[in-house]
Amino acid sequence: MVLLFPLILPVALAALLLGFSDGRQATRVAVAGGCVELVLLLNLVLEVHRQSTVTLGHYFRADGLTSLFLLSLAFVFFVTLLYSVNYLRHVPPGRFSSPRWFYCLMFLFVFAMLSAYLAENLGLLWIMMEATTLSSALLVGFYNTEGAVEAGWKYLVVCTVGIAFALFGTIALYLAAARSGVATASALDWTALMNAAPEMGRVSNLVKLAFLFVAVGYGTKVGFVPMHSWLPDAHAEAPSPISAMLSAALLNCAMYALLRYDAITVRALGPDFSHTMLLIFGALSLIGASLLMIVQRDLKRLLAYSSVEHMGMVATGIGIGVPLGLYGALLHSFNHSAAKSLLFFAAGNVREHFGTLQLDRISGMARSLRWTSVFLVIGVLAIAGLPPFSLFVSEFAILNAAFSQEKLAVVTAVLVALVVGFGALIFQLQRMLSGSAAVPEKPRMSLTEGAAMALCAALVVALGVHLPGSFVHMIQRAMAVLTS
Repeated sequence: MVLLFPLILPVALAALLLGFSDGRQATRVAVAGGCVELVLLLNLVLEVHRQSTVTLGHYFRADGLTSLFLLSLAFVFFVTLLYSVNYLRHVPPGRFSSPRWFYCLMFLFVFAMLSAYLAENLGLLWIMMEATTLSSALLVGFYNTEGAVEAGWKYLVVCTVGIAFALFGTIALYLAAARSGVATASALDWTALMNAAPEMGRVSNLVKLAFLFVAVGYGTKVGFVPMHSWLPDAHAEAPSPISAMLSAALLNCAMYALLRYDAITVRALGPDFSHTMLLIFGALSLIGASLLMIVQRDLKRLLAYSSVEHMGMVATGIGIGVPLGLYGALLHSFNHSAAKSLLFFAAGNVREHFGTLQLDRISGMARSLRWTSVFLVIGVLAIAGLPPFSLFVSEFAILNAAFSQEKLAVVTAVLVALVVGFGALIFQLQRMLSGSAAVPEKPRMSLTEGAAMALCAALVVALGVHLPGSFVHMIQRAMAVLTS
């Protein structure tokens, strides 16, 4: 039941919320239900810590890797729900632009991601990854403007095509397993595939083909260059809480799926093939996104390309192929979620009070939006990888791993991306903070918005100053799932 209840509750809440025409009542129910879901997810994480693995039939399973990503999802979902309480009061009315639709779709989105994390069967994982696209497409187009609808369709079409590639990869892996003697009923079972992976080396071409299609398919959802075209538009046009969910939760979910396939491929073929592909996608994403950040004139598009860059950093850490690199990659995915949530929340406040996200029309924030400016500075310094913030720790681990393996091309790509990205972010930040105030009034930040941003800021600072032993142990358990 510890696996079943967190899956049932979001669906039940989504159905219940459609019955509330009053926005305030829908918000209260959503927040109360979200708190219960948070408790259930934390209980599941603790149960995995106690038992190592929790299963439900042949289709759902939670292990050390799952628990790490569930903890990240629980945090992002909670702060997003908290931030959304007052954010929605500024949303103009529309066909779908109402609190009940917003929260209904958000809970369905969480259900789809949670199901993907808990899927033991790779076919079910593919289905739920497609469900994340379907459940969030309307959220991307939530404002019902021409740009939002176009971004929603682009997101839907591009990610669906990408997921079709992942389906081909899943079928190829199924054939490889079946030809290696795995029973057809278990040929998509992740545990069975891990056990049978050494035998699958005999059909290496099928395994390579499977990972190639999966890397392109799920890499589209991750936002790897050059499959990233949907991501800047979707992040820019979606409501700021949904932009945070897309960047801090959805990208991690797709990376999690890729990690599962990488573990099987490494066992079957050794690390060279899959890790080389991840290094290529990682380098392309690091360099490409950092260069594109220079020319951005919209705050959320700038943050979107930063997400592409940091997913490239995670892929690079995995592709280096040593424990320290994998440790840095898993830690970085968690750190990035907290920092990027903070930045998109700050961007939401900027849009709310300036009426735009065009960077050349935003100035004087240090005078007119003091607390938002404080949180924005913390988020930018953290995402740029400066100490004492948590992303410095994870990026340092990845660089250290690259140096230890004498991968000078990887080191060069990472350093160039960090320098260029840092320059683009700092340049735009100082322009936004300085100058005369673009709005005469000093708007107040709501309590829930401030609390959500404060929690994110506290986490990126705390994990930069000290990594608790229990959290390090959780990352090590996640690594053991992939490497043991």
